[in-house]
Amino acid sequence: MKILIVSVGSLVGQNILDVLDYAEFNRRKYVTVFGTNSVAASSNNFRCDKCFLVPNTADKNFLPEITNIIKNVEPDLILCGRDEDTEVLWKLMHDNPDLPGVLPYGELSTVLYALDKWQTWKFTQKHMLPFAETFLLDDSISTDELKEFCSRVDYPLIAKPARGFASKGVFFVRNWNDILIAREYKGYILQEYLGEKDANKKYFESFERLVPLFAHAPNIYHFSCHTFVYPGGAIAPIFISQNMHDSGVTIGFSKVFNEELESLAIKYAKALWNEGGAGPVTIQFRKDRKGEWKAQEMNMRTNGNTFPRMLLGQDDLSLIINTFVANAEFPAYTPPIEHDGAIFTKTLVATPITKAQLNCLNTTKSWSK
Repeated sequence: MKILIVSVGSLVGQNILDVLDYAEFNRRKYVTVFGTNSVAASSNNFRCDKCFLVPNTADKNFLPEITNIIKNVEPDLILCGRDEDTEVLWKLMHDNPDLPGVLPYGELSTVLYALDKWQTWKFTQKHMLPFAETFLLDDSISTDELKEFCSRVDYPLIAKPARGFASKGVFFVRNWNDILIAREYKGYILQEYLGEKDANKKYFESFERLVPLFAHAPNIYHFSCHTFVYPGGAIAPIFISQNMHDSGVTIGFSKVFNEELESLAIKYAKALWNEGGAGPVTIQFRKDRKGEWKAQEMNMRTNGNTFPRMLLGQDDLSLIINTFVANAEFPAYTPPIEHDGAIFTKTLVATPITKAQLNCLNTTKSWSK
């Protein structure tokens, strides 16, 4: 079986490789792994059987190059390492039905619900799903409309790119002066901050302008509900984790049980399936200032917690492969012990890249084991 991981240098790519290479249940012998990346000096590139150096996904040369790679590699499965990849690859595969490989991410509309946060808001309102109040900062809005939203939802708010990722460019908005600054940014939304109103008061006092969401802010965590939606509509068991953050990095990951969150996640999954969604689904939840659960984000792809979830009993990769790849018999991992109450931590790993590897990828645009 051949798997192509687009943007293999991402945290998602690392998780997919970690799942395959896990020493106690190594499944690398079942697959040949191909990767693409726009950065040559990434250690994940050299964990693949073969890796290709490509332009950034937004570059005009990306599409012809990735098309040639897919034709030559003939992958059985294509997995995306970043949200941007899912839209571009979906359109490519849809417009070129003769290209080999399957993309396990449902319809384009559901991909966009996860990629574009304004579309997320409209989707949740259409299906009456609880979500953080959201407001689009575009040139058509009036000052009165903006003031009404800020007054009704109340500060602090969150300003973020509608099509952002990894919390880049995300800020707290504390007052009207911050609103005026945030309004100058293009393609931004305002969103209700889920959490206690005064929890970040001291943190805010240390900044004069827009406050980054992730620096050393206290009270940064969320509950993540992950599941798998089968094309026929069945929904895999909901896996709920509590994710603790510092400086934008998950430092603590633990499995929790919550019937209310499980019920809400099932409603989200059903709504997505009703609109053609399939494959992996993750919904992030926090409680609002009234103590009610609301989602703040969702995605429709493999993500940066795929490996720790596998260790705790949800083997996402086997679900994807055995559902979307014809005649696949990919073994599923079952933990030998219950990690009840365990906290999984993430740390940096130092990985050498030789000059020969780097020179090969930079000069020939591909590297192979």
